[in-house]
Amino acid sequence: MNINGRNTLACICKIEDGAKATKIYPLPHMYVVKDLVPDMNLFYEQYKSVQPWLQKKDNVKLGDKQNLQSIKDRKKLDGLYECILCACCSTSCPSYWWNSKEYLGPAALMQTYRWVIDSRDENTEERLKRLQDPFTMYRCHTIMN
Repeated sequence: MNINGRNTLACICKIEDGAKATKIYPLPHMYVVKDLVPDMNLFYEQYKSVQPWLQKKDNVKLGDKQNLQSIKDRKKLDGLYECILCACCSTSCPSYWWNSKEYLGPAALMQTYRWVIDSRDENTEERLKRLQDPFTMYRCHTIMN
């Protein structure tokens, strides 16, 4: 939700004792289902569209063998797999506000990157091809809001 003008998780947002009135709003630029609950359907559809799962070219049944990774390769993923899909980053991004139906937004793009650099994934080319249109990725203006 948006607390005092900043998108944040309410469960970790500290409100000081004796602070002036706290303003709490739903996430900006999302339809509101009820009260402070935003409609997350478009956000989750965009997340799903980047196919955020390990993809292999061979037909090995998942779970039959381990997909080992070096410590160095695993370290590249630090900071990329911790996303909890709260939509705080996407809903604070002006590029997402202007083109939310076409531009994937920071959360989905970060997940794409997470799988593109994963040494175990074998679908990098296809993942990158799906981003090749004027809106999906290229509406990012690195605003860093």
